[in-house]
Amino acid sequence: MHPPVLFLPGWGFPGQVLDLAERRFSWARPLAPLDPATAQAEILAFLGEHNLAAIHLVGWSMGANLAVDCARAFPRKVASLSLLGMRSSWPASEIEAIRQGLAAEPLSFLRDFYRKSLLGYKKESRRFVAEQQEPLLASLDMQLLGRGLDYLAQWRLPKQGMSCPVSCWHGRRDIIAPVTEQGVISGAGTKILEHGGHALFLDPECIVCE
Repeated sequence: MHPPVLFLPGWGFPGQVLDLAERRFSWARPLAPLDPATAQAEILAFLGEHNLAAIHLVGWSMGANLAVDCARAFPRKVASLSLLGMRSSWPASEIEAIRQGLAAEPLSFLRDFYRKSLLGYKKESRRFVAEQQEPLLASLDMQLLGRGLDYLAQWRLPKQGMSCPVSCWHGRRDIIAPVTEQGVISGAGTKILEHGGHALFLDPECIVCE
């Protein structure tokens, strides 16, 4: 029997983004965008509330970084990892450019960021704009986004492998996390989708947890 799955979304996205996928995922997901300062405690609380001994984490983008950290912090509670569109690190120059964009024109910057994140998945991107984008923009906490950037700025790929099975997925057409910047955990299985963008959970070829 496979362990339950928890989806950890990327920077600036809530778990609701998973609803854009044609496949009906039964994965648990957070209602609000993740805060790196509290994510580990919230995941442990989720396990406790549902009496789960262990879980499979599917992390996308920043959520993949957080999934790796969780597997290192409490290895007995993470049965396996699927890491989608994870970078090995974020250069300081890129983090600073994001900060400047957020400070100058936050709504315009975020709309463009969402467009790039969903590039390659036209139908799902249109649905996001029509159904999720504006309520999300109205509710976003800029300080939380700042903490996310602080976290990404200091995160580095572990030199050692994980104690659980790991699969790393990346899209050849990803412009948020270019394939040349792909973060691959030592000993992990890797798969590059030739036509994949950043939002790989929307890609029919990305068959994690199946």
